Amino acid sequence: MTLTNHQKGILLAFAGVMLLTPDSLLIRLITIDTWSLLFYRSLIPGIFLLLCLIAYARKNFFNFFFNAGKLGLLNSIFIVGSNIFFILALQNTNVANALVMVSLVPLIAAIISFIFLRERLDFFTNAAIFLCLLAVIFIFYDSIGSGRILGDIFGILTAVSVASSLVVIRSAADKNFIPSYVMGKLITAVISSMLLTSFVIGGVDLSYIFLMIFTVGFSFILITFAPRFISASEVGLFFLLETALGPIWVWWFIDEIPTQNTIIGAIFIVFIIFIHSIYMVKNSDG
Repeated sequence: MTLTNHQKGILLAFAGVMLLTPDSLLIRLITIDTWSLLFYRSLIPGIFLLLCLIAYARKNFFNFFFNAGKLGLLNSIFIVGSNIFFILALQNTNVANALVMVSLVPLIAAIISFIFLRERLDFFTNAAIFLCLLAVIFIFYDSIGSGRILGDIFGILTAVSVASSLVVIRSAADKNFIPSYVMGKLITAVISSMLLTSFVIGGVDLSYIFLMIFTVGFSFILITFAPRFISASEVGLFFLLETALGPIWVWWFIDEIPTQNTIIGAIFIVFIIFIHSIYMVKNSDG
């Protein structure tokens, strides 16, 4: 069976985000401090993927690695931002709140695409953005006074970083941005190494880190390929799977229950973006 470009993009985005969904649980299970977690979460998947790239490109490695040029460097910067902000979000709020903010990726990507790529926003998309912003304000209101608002802000910065990365990739669909993702992971490791207090890590924590080769390694390779075939905002829509499944993993294994307002806001956002995703697929060129 031959897949259309649109179907290829959907399959890549779906598989990538599904691999990503247990990541929040792994972060919660790891007992080391924030910067040590960020260091190992970036270093080990980054080195593994770098070795894969070296084996793939061989003698043409340097040309292959830097092929994306300035856009590749820009993408690496956004990857660094998403890595750091996501860990800080999970350290300062519950998983559900952080992932609700990340669920704004498709709408933020639509706005950025409109500004920089001149991809028009129709009335339906504008309405979805407005309604989701109301839901975010509702969740923010719940976080005021509970000590979670800083984590919510970091969650939104994560969404902005991820959305910006997807738009950069979409702007040059002919280029391979996998090396820039690997570079972003390694740069994050260098930055976090300057801030951690110890390189010591236990065996159990290390085993969770190695699982992140799949949750933040292979998953983002698939996600990075997806914008070649579908729009950045469409790729972002699949992050709804993480919003829906991430808190379930955490609730199932460590019994972290989100607040009532977060649940209401999350259901509202997921519903709005789900309706919006159906609209986008039906009105895509295929």
